[in-house]
Amino acid sequence: MNYKVEVDFAPIYECVTSVTLFLSKQNHNAMDAGKPWVREVQDKFQPAGLQKLQEAGKILDDFNLFPYIWSCTEERSVSGFLDWLDALSSGQLYEIAARFAQSVPAHLTDLRNLASEVLREWDARYFKDINSEIITGLQREAESRQSVLNDTNDMEVYEQATEGMRLYPTDHLKKVIIIPQYHARPLVTTSQFDEFVFTTYSCDVLPPEAGRPTPSLLRLTRALSDETRLYILRLLTGKQMNFTEIVRNVGISKSTIHYHLIALRAAGLVIVHSQGKSTEYSLRLEALDGLPHRIGSYLKS
Repeated sequence: MNYKVEVDFAPIYECVTSVTLFLSKQNHNAMDAGKPWVREVQDKFQPAGLQKLQEAGKILDDFNLFPYIWSCTEERSVSGFLDWLDALSSGQLYEIAARFAQSVPAHLTDLRNLASEVLREWDARYFKDINSEIITGLQREAESRQSVLNDTNDMEVYEQATEGMRLYPTDHLKKVIIIPQYHARPLVTTSQFDEFVFTTYSCDVLPPEAGRPTPSLLRLTRALSDETRLYILRLLTGKQMNFTEIVRNVGISKSTIHYHLIALRAAGLVIVHSQGKSTEYSLRLEALDGLPHRIGSYLKS
């Protein structure tokens, strides 16, 4: 049975994505904004406030707010969503968690209260002052992507949005919600809940500085400039391989292979085949279509 794709966006999604990214140190080197953005945000907090935020992040690590954001029936600005979330009774919180087959902790209400506190502080210190064009651009992207869905192309729309993530139907999966995001570029993240999947995909909604290459062109040329990544692409030509097979053939550490695969996926050079908990990789040659023309156009522009 095929799943249905829905494109969703609201400012609260980007708020949650940005604070999650900030607290996820393992992803700082892989994101476009990098450590300069992390240092910029750190400067907005007092040391005690920063430590409190980091401690709260550890407690909230497994508490996913996306099902609640998608279920919200009120305005989904940061304050609008948090007011709605704060007003939910314990029974309503558990009802939403149960709908998504989440494991429900006994202290769900405490987790909700802590998450609300963290997001209000994050909004006050950082998120409310971000460039408004980010939110406007993400909203336009969601509307544009939703408009091309036609009841027959759900898998194709998912793969195009994610630059090569191919999600196959399963017996249980019914709905896939894709959410454009800016802060965590070029990362794509997926949360699976039995019948539902939430995937955030990267969008370059702000134009580059005058004379600078686009982020997508940079990712592609950088991906092709590394010997190991070129070797991985050669291994994947004409076949699918799982992560363990790639590690075994390349002969370097798992963490380094993971980093290289992130770069290749961000450039759209690999297809990530996902079915349930199984993941394999193959070459996505169409990413190279028109590369000489793109480079030539940039040099002449």
